[in-house]
Amino acid sequence: MTKLQDVIASVLRDVLSAQHEANLLTEALAEQYEGASVIHQLNLPAVTIGDMEITFRFAIGSDSEQPSEIVEDDIQSMDVIVDADRLALLPESAIHSLSLKVSPQDSVKITES
Repeated sequence: MTKLQDVIASVLRDVLSAQHEANLLTEALAEQYEGASVIHQLNLPAVTIGDMEITFRFAIGSDSEQPSEIVEDDIQSMDVIVDADRLALLPESAIHSLSLKVSPQDSVKITES
């Protein structure tokens, strides 16, 4: 069973991981540029993830046939449907969306002690 919080957390983890990988590559390039004769004068390429908006489309599935029949005990068996193929089979009225806006923090300085 898929939990919506797990889907959102996974996407955010992937975004942060991508930024981290880009930072590590930039650091490795800086070390290579430093030792090169001409390249050290060039600007170091870097990637920064800026503002982004992610929209999640999902539906709630359960063993109950109608949403009005869902009682508190049924919540444990509810499934969050995020698969595009499964969503395409559902009526548009059954599909929900949630938008998440992500913005970078002001620059954070990390110092070693």
